[in-house]
Amino acid sequence: MLSIPNMVIIGGNSRNSGKTTMACEIISKLSGIHEVIGLKVTSVRPGEDEMHGVHTDESISEFSLFEEINTVSAKDTSKMLRSGAIRVFYVKVSDKFIEKAVLHFMSKYINKQVIVCESRSLRRIINPGLFLMMMRLPEEGKSKNDIETFLSLADKVFCSNTDQTEMKQFVDNLQFVNNEFHQKGYESVRNRKKQHHFADQISNVT
Repeated sequence: MLSIPNMVIIGGNSRNSGKTTMACEIISKLSGIHEVIGLKVTSVRPGEDEMHGVHTDESISEFSLFEEINTVSAKDTSKMLRSGAIRVFYVKVSDKFIEKAVLHFMSKYINKQVIVCESRSLRRIINPGLFLMMMRLPEEGKSKNDIETFLSLADKVFCSNTDQTEMKQFVDNLQFVNNEFHQKGYESVRNRKKQHHFADQISNVT
């Protein structure tokens, strides 16, 4: 597993769970002090041709990487640019080549910047500095069967339907210091993580 302490990964249990909203809030918070790179990674699905914004294209046989250049569209990647990211990238890749895509991205574009990434699937191969799970209850669209695994790995779980105040406080107090994510006045977020069973983690959002 790849260790990337300067990366925030944000996953969710369904569509419209608040992933992009959280990503943009974190970018807005951290970009005042750090250079922040936005990243969105999605798995390739048969017949899926829609891009997330207007991009410049760097296509490699196993995956496609696009840089977002449109700051005014309603796409998720454009929202990240407007929130303060210095650059934003979108990767389309099959699970088979996801590690290769990440290594290519890191080697070519990253030099100590903070990375804010919207992609639940990346948590399978990356141990980030911070992993957040956004829950929408009830779920919208198809249920994701492996949600329990990702909840057990999360440093923090939010219900986007109800946890607005807690989300705001978390972002307001978020810092990146000495290559670790901290809540202001406390030790690292990772060290403060409390281990809960799946049922315990969602008990406050049902």
